[in-house]
Amino acid sequence: MSKVILITGATGKQGGATVDALLSSPQSSDFTILAVTRNPSSGSAQKLVSRGCKIVQGDLHDVPGIFKSAREVTTDPTWGVFSVQVPMGKNASAGTEEKQGKDLVDEAIKQGVKHFVYTSVERGGPNSYENPTEVPHFISKHNIEHHLHDATAKDGSMSYTILRPVAFMDNVTPNFFGKMFDTAWKAGLGDKKLQLIAVADIGYMAAQAFIKSDEYKNRAVGLAGAELSFKEANKIFKEKVGMDMPVTFGFMGSALLWGVAEMGIMFKWFNDVGYGVDIPALRKDHLGLLDFGDWVEKKSGFAKK
Repeated sequence: MSKVILITGATGKQGGATVDALLSSPQSSDFTILAVTRNPSSGSAQKLVSRGCKIVQGDLHDVPGIFKSAREVTTDPTWGVFSVQVPMGKNASAGTEEKQGKDLVDEAIKQGVKHFVYTSVERGGPNSYENPTEVPHFISKHNIEHHLHDATAKDGSMSYTILRPVAFMDNVTPNFFGKMFDTAWKAGLGDKKLQLIAVADIGYMAAQAFIKSDEYKNRAVGLAGAELSFKEANKIFKEKVGMDMPVTFGFMGSALLWGVAEMGIMFKWFNDVGYGVDIPALRKDHLGLLDFGDWVEKKSGFAKK
């Protein structure tokens, strides 16, 4: 019998990358993927159906309802859960993120889930578990991690893997958000290096955590594939694409850091503390780990020269 994995955020970046990695792995036939989405009729959801996923209609505001919908899709028990929450956007905040994350942990234990993969955030290397930082959506993830650790230790029936990615290479896009991210990076960090990870590599490591659940049992893994200043990243980008990274007016990046409190707090933390992933060590576990040039060339979608 294949193992049933429930993937939240299946039509988003990290959940979608996890689906991709599981489906493309040699062990894909070992798993049945339940893709959670609010809108089963959406184009992105239907693409998942065409690739062999089963769609579970649900919303993280009602976690028990997700598992109820899962039981309507398959009679097999849910073996694994991939957990990702959104702290920003419509009706989203660090507070809703924390509640949803904790609710999913509790319901997974109640439903007899065996392995739980949670994607969190890196918070300074080996001290991440003890370091909530002052960034609201880092604090919420820190609190979810502690709840996951304590709840599984108390119950004893469910193991877990915590993934701690750094800033996404995939934030470098030609749209408004991408230009604002790049401009804030340039204005907020200067020559300070920033660690980056490709979302595809988050998906790969999440898939490995399910495929090799004994190896990744009750572990936390920091994820980064590059460490670059904006100037260094722009040089690589220009070599690959033939133009500079997309930015907007410099004053808008400064205004973003000043006007959006959480963004300013986060970039101050990048400057004062920063991510602390041991990239060479991770590369030993994941030989295909993308550096920034790899990502620009293979995954970014930017036109080549």
